[in-house]
Amino acid sequence: MRKNKKNSVFSFAGEVLVIIPDQRKNLMITIGLTAVGKVALASAPKVAGRLTDLLTSIKAGSGIDWQAVGWLAVMAALLYLVGNLLDGCVQKKMVWISQTLARRLRDQVAGKLNRLPIGYLDSHPAGDIQSIVSTDIHTVGEALESSIPTLFGEAVLLVSIFAMMLSTNWRLTLIYAITLPAVVAVMLLIGWGTKRSFAEQMDVQGELNAFVLDSCVNHLAITSFGCGDEKLEAFIRLNRKNTRSFVKSRFISGFTIPVGALAGNVSFILLCLLGGSMIIRGTLTLGSLQAFLFYGNMLSSPALSVAGSIAALMQAQAAMERVRKLLEQEEIPADRPEEELDPDNLRGEITFEHVSFGYTPQRTLMHDVSFHVEKGMTVAIVGPSGAGKTTLINLLMRFYEIQGGRILLDGKDILKLSTTGVRSAFAMVLQDAWIFDGTVAENISYGRPDATKEEIVRAARIANCDSFIGKLPDGYDTWISAENGVLSAGEMQLIAIARCVLAKAKVLILDEATSQVDSRTEYMILQAMSRLREGQTCFMIAHRLYTIHHADKILFMMNGDIREAGTHEELMAMNGEYAKMYHHAD
Repeated sequence: MRKNKKNSVFSFAGEVLVIIPDQRKNLMITIGLTAVGKVALASAPKVAGRLTDLLTSIKAGSGIDWQAVGWLAVMAALLYLVGNLLDGCVQKKMVWISQTLARRLRDQVAGKLNRLPIGYLDSHPAGDIQSIVSTDIHTVGEALESSIPTLFGEAVLLVSIFAMMLSTNWRLTLIYAITLPAVVAVMLLIGWGTKRSFAEQMDVQGELNAFVLDSCVNHLAITSFGCGDEKLEAFIRLNRKNTRSFVKSRFISGFTIPVGALAGNVSFILLCLLGGSMIIRGTLTLGSLQAFLFYGNMLSSPALSVAGSIAALMQAQAAMERVRKLLEQEEIPADRPEEELDPDNLRGEITFEHVSFGYTPQRTLMHDVSFHVEKGMTVAIVGPSGAGKTTLINLLMRFYEIQGGRILLDGKDILKLSTTGVRSAFAMVLQDAWIFDGTVAENISYGRPDATKEEIVRAARIANCDSFIGKLPDGYDTWISAENGVLSAGEMQLIAIARCVLAKAKVLILDEATSQVDSRTEYMILQAMSRLREGQTCFMIAHRLYTIHHADKILFMMNGDIREAGTHEELMAMNGEYAKMYHHAD
């Protein structure tokens, strides 16, 4: 998206054309229809005034030229009809163009989210991002649909009305030539002044959405710990803050309409006084005054429309700023692989060579991490909370990039491989089983959407979940989600394991996969994981140390570094930190 910070309708329109360049033709047609329609509406009062002059000029007892009267009446009716019909056509076209803009923006944001580093998503509330995708982009689309054609159309209408007024009586035109520019200047000042208030209000609305989403996701924990009252009080405070910011932004922008109405009323009074005196003196006809009165009413309507459009445009620009800010975030560098992985001959050997890393430049977490994992080995990673266990996996998957050293996959530096290629070598089972809205079969085949039904069933059997799937209402076609309660936590974990079985990745990552289930389900999961690990390199993060006795290598981590490494027996014989943790766990 083009970076343009100017607060003007032109900068907004320029950004729109950058996003939807293929709609230029439709926009030009819409502008043309708007111009023709407004000129028609501006011409109608003058024709009506001529009709009035014709009728008032008829003397008593003389005949009426019905042909001329009928011609003027039909012409006035046609002008009004054409103007209003074209307005309807413009609205229909602008709905399509604005929704095209909104769709393109959402596509850009969705694509951007896929290219952003994990750190950005970790540090920004999901509710605020959701607010940008839904509310802010909707606001931008609405502004294009209503404000842009309104501003242009009313500008054409104003110019046309002034042209008709000048051709009718230049003295009366001076009334509006003085008052209208002053009103427009005040409206612009008010509109530009409200942009910051709109931006603040949208930020607070994003906070409110993030709070609500967080409360819904963690509703069970909030209820279990009796924190509902505290959460409610926090929500009330944030909601009041949102109300205050909303009222502030609308209060300032609300002055534009009264200013426009006041100017219209003052101009109308002056028009009546001056026009009446000119009729008495015989320098103005009744039809001309009638036309001016029509034009006066017509001018007040565009003034009010322009006032509302300016306020909406300032709100849209504030929304566009939030969208632009997201779209301008630094992305993960584009892959420029210097080497390629052969997925068919991948062994699954992993080597860390003097790796250093920190989530921020000021604080290094890992200083010098080195170890080697042979093909087919099971490596357990243990240590206290915050030791860096999950960080090590994040680096292995290239969710974050290392600051020093190298990570090798089958002897190849993963920084020289494509991110997609590296991640395709891994399959993960996390502490919280990831289940999305869909059928059981779709959840299992997520990594391989082309898998056959037989392959899905075979993977489910290996993962010990075929039996309970068979008891579901529609079997593998049963609709499930993380919230609908069809599956227990353990069953969802077994579905996640079946997904890994089907993926046939060479390296398996198990991150606290049994931490949230009962003993019986844990036994089933351990059996499934044991079958899953056969012939695969496996990394296990575990707090329950009795589940890792079989590991070929155990890495004990503390403060981001590996303090001890070896088998369970070797580490127990060392009687070091691992042994202390093991005895403490017992």
